[in-house]
Amino acid sequence: MEVNKADLLKNIQNFIGAENDLAIKEAQHQIGIFKAVYEQEVEAYKKVEEKGDKPNPADEELNVAILEAIASFEKNEAKKAAEKEKSEKTNLKLKETLLKDFEALINDKEKLAELANGIKGIREKWNDIGDIPEKFQQKIQKEYSRLNEAFNYNFNIYKELKENDLKRNYSLKNQVIHELKTLSALKDIGKLRIELKVLQNKWEEIGPTFKEHWENIKKEYWEEVHTIQHRINDYYVQLKSNLKENLAKKKTLIEKAKELGSILPEDAKSWESKTQKFKNLQEEWKKAGPVAKNISDEVWNEFRSHFDAFFEKRNSFLNTEKKKWKANADAKQAIVDKAKGFVENVAENGNPQLIKQLQGEWKKIGHAGRFAEQKLWKKFRQQCDAFFDQKNAAKNALFEEEKKNLALKNELIRTFTAKKEVDFDGLKSFIDEFQKIGGVPKKDTVSTMKNFEAAVKNGMEKNKFSDEQRHQIQKAIKSSLLNNSSDPDKAFMQEKSRISKLIDKALKETSQLENNLNFFSASKGSSMLDQFQQQIDQNKKQIDHWREELKKLRDAYRQK
Repeated sequence: MEVNKADLLKNIQNFIGAENDLAIKEAQHQIGIFKAVYEQEVEAYKKVEEKGDKPNPADEELNVAILEAIASFEKNEAKKAAEKEKSEKTNLKLKETLLKDFEALINDKEKLAELANGIKGIREKWNDIGDIPEKFQQKIQKEYSRLNEAFNYNFNIYKELKENDLKRNYSLKNQVIHELKTLSALKDIGKLRIELKVLQNKWEEIGPTFKEHWENIKKEYWEEVHTIQHRINDYYVQLKSNLKENLAKKKTLIEKAKELGSILPEDAKSWESKTQKFKNLQEEWKKAGPVAKNISDEVWNEFRSHFDAFFEKRNSFLNTEKKKWKANADAKQAIVDKAKGFVENVAENGNPQLIKQLQGEWKKIGHAGRFAEQKLWKKFRQQCDAFFDQKNAAKNALFEEEKKNLALKNELIRTFTAKKEVDFDGLKSFIDEFQKIGGVPKKDTVSTMKNFEAAVKNGMEKNKFSDEQRHQIQKAIKSSLLNNSSDPDKAFMQEKSRISKLIDKALKETSQLENNLNFFSASKGSSMLDQFQQQIDQNKKQIDHWREELKKLRDAYRQK
């Protein structure tokens, strides 16, 4: 059901203090619509709470405003009811006085000339007087009916009315009895009381009928009236009992509200949980039913005071939380902006660790509020996806380029290896062209470099080169190693680590050989000692070679 709560609130407020019955019924209709919608919202909120979401503070404030307007309307209606009760008591005294005047007029035989006009005036005054208390209604009406009977039969029936009037009145009074019988179908007691009063006034306004039929028709009339009146009385007896039971229920709910508000939550989730418990108490209060009008406001105000105290503190907590959410939202927006900058310049900021770092920062920031949190997370997720999409596209493009480079380098190696003679310039040109081509797929890097180094070694064997030329060639090889990698820094560290491990291994082996040489020098033959010494010399030569390789690698990296 779609309802504009703002309009609903305005309508209910406008109906407060209305006197028109149609306006009051419309107000009650509007209240019924809200209660139906509110009940649906309560059920929907339970489902939202199970998902861990939070309520909408603005919508709750509107609900509270409407409930306050309803309370004001009902309070005003209760006030009108109290005024009605006071009026009914006044009307009772007026009717009792009028009955005394009625009886005095009938019994005064000397004023027969004034009797007709006097009775007419009394009837007009009687009809003008409003409602009286329900418990006196039957007694007063019965006495008024008796006096009308006395007047009709003692003064008018034989003097003023004709035969056709008696017949007409007989028919009309039977019609009233018939209408009384149809009232049994009415479920609404309030409407039943009104209809009964209307028919009783109608009965009294009908003139006399045949005396021989009067006792029977009068008996039938009062039997129907008493049946309806008993039903009304039973209803109000039961209502009174229900009011006591409802009061006991509402006092229990007041104690629950008091206990519930005595300990305040410490976090947002606990506040929402306790808020729902207060809302549940509100629903129980509505279902508990009405209490006596004279204490209704007092009981409601006591119950409402615990609600007001809780929601005042809740609003204070939410205001503080909103400030935190705003700060967190600003921080997360800054992260979104950073991520956007990375996406716009993937070429320079293409390291995935940058995005992962931002994701880590995001997790450390607190909640930004239900609505802002969802919106910001969506934006951040879009930027992350866009970054990795561009990164993958660039990676795919690079891979295609590397496959082309692999084909070019393999062809270059094949062409160079086929040459029968190679001079220094030719070898240097081969190395330079190899470097210019660029990187190859990672899985082919090692095999390509092995083929490259083998081609260089083969070229060096085809000619005699000076030490300086050999040094330049080895340096160029190391430079090619770095340039051939998609990540030169990583390639440098890996090659450096590899050579350092070889040096360390050779040093440990040489140290162990020297220890063994000293140990066996006194007991072993010269041939064993010579073997140890040869291995030591060979290791030292290899260590010098690897150290030279490491120096060339560092020089190549510095000049990269």
